[in-house]
Amino acid sequence: MQQMMLLLVEDESHYRLEFKEYIKTLSPTLGYPVSFYMAEGESEALSLVQKFPFDAIILDLELHESDGDGLIFLKKLTQLKLPDKPYVVVATHNRSPVVREDARTGGADYVFWKGKRDYSPKLVMEHICTVYDYKTKKQSKTTVKVKKQLSLEDEIKLRIDKIGFTDDMLGKKYVNESVSIVTQSNKDDINLHRDVFPIIAKRYNKSVGSVNRAIETAINKAWCITGDETLNEFYPAAVSGSKGTPTNKEFIFTLANEFKKLCRA
Repeated sequence: MQQMMLLLVEDESHYRLEFKEYIKTLSPTLGYPVSFYMAEGESEALSLVQKFPFDAIILDLELHESDGDGLIFLKKLTQLKLPDKPYVVVATHNRSPVVREDARTGGADYVFWKGKRDYSPKLVMEHICTVYDYKTKKQSKTTVKVKKQLSLEDEIKLRIDKIGFTDDMLGKKYVNESVSIVTQSNKDDINLHRDVFPIIAKRYNKSVGSVNRAIETAINKAWCITGDETLNEFYPAAVSGSKGTPTNKEFIFTLANEFKKLCRA
């Protein structure tokens, strides 16, 4: 039976309790069980990951009240060369871009700031479950014929979630709809500012400029909080901009062209 193997590495007892209690209520709603393990420090966590094939790890970056360090744990996790690398979500009190980048380059797939107003086990688990569901659906398609296919809109939403767009990003829904419109268009010369953004702007009573800016902001944020390995897997296109993030046009058309190929397959 399918189950999610989840490890929480957290030295603050109230966070451990919050996650434990939330997952108790979450598991019955998922359709599969969650095997939940907790470790207070680096050495205990490293011992567990060598015993169990975890699908995801929630890692506190600042293990002040226990042994070790989150960044060192990430380095040692990489050195283990596990057959299937767990999806690693980092939670940190530190807002420093340098620390965030160190976590990403160290192997973190996603970074949450604990000081964020809506930070909670619910927020973290919604993200992890989206990633897990996408991964298991993708794996099942390689072994069995799926009777019920996801809709194009659902496929786009799953991909956007995987890349790191979160629900608090205003531009997320604009990205979803832009990719969908371009994917389904038969025009060879479709233009975002002429053909796509005006539709979205009218739908949400916004200006074309505000739609464009919201999408750009969402892309930039996603590239800041999502690890390079995850980005390379779900957006395997070259980025031409000097900022290291794709332009609105690059991002939307890259995904749309990929979904067009899937629709023709």
